[in-house]
Amino acid sequence: MRDTTNPVAQCLPIVQNPESRIMASINRMTTLAKEISENTAIITDYLTSKGLEAASFDVNGLAEFPIPREDEVPFKARLDLAAATKELYDISVGPQQALRDLAWDCADSLSLHAVWDFDIARAVPLEGTISYEELTAKVEALNNGLPIGVLNLRRLVRHAMTNRIFCEPVKNHVAHTRTSRLLLEDEPLKNWAGFMSQDIWPAVANVVKAMRKWPASEEPTETSVNLTNGQSLPWFDYLQQDPVLNKRYNLAMQSHGGAAGYAVELVVQGYDWASLGEATVVDMGGNQGYISFAIAEAFPNLKFVVQDQAGMRTPETIGKVPDHLTQRVTLTTHDFFTPQTEVAKCYFFRHIFHGFSDKYSIKILQALVPALRKGSLVIINDGALPEPGTVSYLEERLMRTMDVFMQVTVNAREREADDWTDLFARADRRYRVNRVWKPERSALALIEAEWTAE
Repeated sequence: MRDTTNPVAQCLPIVQNPESRIMASINRMTTLAKEISENTAIITDYLTSKGLEAASFDVNGLAEFPIPREDEVPFKARLDLAAATKELYDISVGPQQALRDLAWDCADSLSLHAVWDFDIARAVPLEGTISYEELTAKVEALNNGLPIGVLNLRRLVRHAMTNRIFCEPVKNHVAHTRTSRLLLEDEPLKNWAGFMSQDIWPAVANVVKAMRKWPASEEPTETSVNLTNGQSLPWFDYLQQDPVLNKRYNLAMQSHGGAAGYAVELVVQGYDWASLGEATVVDMGGNQGYISFAIAEAFPNLKFVVQDQAGMRTPETIGKVPDHLTQRVTLTTHDFFTPQTEVAKCYFFRHIFHGFSDKYSIKILQALVPALRKGSLVIINDGALPEPGTVSYLEERLMRTMDVFMQVTVNAREREADDWTDLFARADRRYRVNRVWKPERSALALIEAEWTAE
């Protein structure tokens, strides 16, 4: 079912009659205004009934709305409100101005990068204001005496203010907003801003150049990251050779992966693990086993073999299995591109395949074949792109953006349900995809495939 609040679903036929076209354009604005009013009322009534405040840019305000996904009506109303206000804004400026603005919104990353790199948030007091002259002196001191100058700092900060990062309550004096305060206090989110604006932004600008240099490439060493940084390593190898970048990336992923839709409990509850009976599950690329620990806690009939590369099993990196799980969970070494030797009922992959192009994802599935027996299951917990226009605008934009970023870094992709079916078929026709679904409240889908041969 298509979501009519999503602009992807709003590509309407051309209205030939001028009078009808005029009325349709006016009616759309009226409809949107009504939707905004109605959804705002749903949200404010909910907050009032719970004694809760709304998110705001006040320096001491809430950083996000306190509406859990379980409260479906106000939660959906907030998503619909965001979509309707965005569309009404776009209509208000008009397609011509909207396209012009889109083309130069790259300046948003410029001012964000400056705020992050120069650590400007640390120089602004949480209470009161600071003049641009004082602020410049403090920022220059934080940057080892680097001459920045009042003019340069002021224009960058004032541009950031157009995105509600800082404010200027008194002329020539800067104060914090809730957004800029997050850059001071939320370390994972601060690193997300830095990672995106410093490490990814330049590569984003080179995607098309990389596509021309390496046409239709599925290689992880032929990406815009490689082109931008003049190096030939795969993305994660490149990360690991730079401790500062690697730390920034890991903290940034905490900000992204720590969102409610990625909680471990959702994969524990989202699949019928009890249906496996007394069985062994191989957790492929399972890192230190935290997902297996959680499932093992809930399902005592299951045993887990957590496999990862040798680099995750050194004395410095290997984790510890909780004492009460040592009889049921083991950490072992295995490269999932090599033939699997562990015979098990189920092979589980969480957030693995979205990091690989089809070429390499097929190799991963083919490497399982030596260990598979009739009825063996492959369970994947990964992204699943919605069909265009079938989810809310915010969810669609998030997923499409994630898909683009997989191209930027590793030449990989997010996949739709049909793509998963096709991937298994291309790997081996003896695979059968049983089901692709997204558990309630989860940002990730579950894909269950079965080996049908003896």
